[in-house]
Amino acid sequence: MTVSNSVFTIPGLIAAATQASNQYKVMQLCSTAGQIKIGTSATSKVIGILQNDPAAGEPAEVQFLGVAKALTEASVVVGDALACSSTGRVKASTTGGDRLLGFALDAAGAAGDLIRVALAVSVNGD
Repeated sequence: MTVSNSVFTIPGLIAAATQASNQYKVMQLCSTAGQIKIGTSATSKVIGILQNDPAAGEPAEVQFLGVAKALTEASVVVGDALACSSTGRVKASTTGGDRLLGFALDAAGAAGDLIRVALAVSVNGD
């Protein structure tokens, strides 16, 4: 899958722990400034999607704007509003309280599918 666009990442972030198996998953900030960890729920304070696979202490490329690759938790339909699942993958949003990441540009048939997401991270689920 080719994604060709302007990529907007948050400068200065590092992985709090190894993120080698979390490339293309949703990230949130840690309590330590500048460190990230995997998102764990639809209401997590997510900041974007990890585009690399850093070891602990290495720079993390967390994309917050543009079109990003993301792993799905289950099937999604083109245009679905997306939130974070308990495994850090994207899933279709089901409630108004979800912190939204953006919307699906591709359909997915199963968990682990790689899709394109138009990112528009919300603060309060609106």
